[in-house]
Amino acid sequence: MASDLCCISEMNLLFKYANDTNLLVPENTNVDFVDEFSNIREWADSNDMVINLHKTKEIVLHSSHPRRWSLPKSLEGIEQVQSLVDHVDYVFKICSQRVYLLKQLRDHGLPLQKLHTVFQAIVLSRLMYALLTFLIHAYLTQTAQVPKLLDGAKYCRKF
Repeated sequence: MASDLCCISEMNLLFKYANDTNLLVPENTNVDFVDEFSNIREWADSNDMVINLHKTKEIVLHSSHPRRWSLPKSLEGIEQVQSLVDHVDYVFKICSQRVYLLKQLRDHGLPLQKLHTVFQAIVLSRLMYALLTFLIHAYLTQTAQVPKLLDGAKYCRKF
């Protein structure tokens, strides 16, 4: 099924998943984040969909030098994540909890084929979803966590 949801500006990027969307708006763009998000809200309303603002996060990537940047105005009702490290840690925590659940399912006799399917659905999909958000950060600062997490779930992968 094709979606007619798209960015107002060609400079901004929209990545769509089953029930999640990532909007990337660079600092120097002709349409700012507020207008792009308003466009998404209007699209959702016209398509009888609801945006869960409690689960919506705004992550601002910036230079570490405080004089070179200022946080953009946050949208009302949307949490602005101040630390990418905290967000990445949260995603790894959720995935680790899910790996524990997989171990419980294995111990209760779930067949490997079904375990693999559940792994793809609840762990791998979460990592792939978050990939756009924290790939560079994870590579630079937390390279040991990804292999460790995947190693913990090695019994439910086919490869």
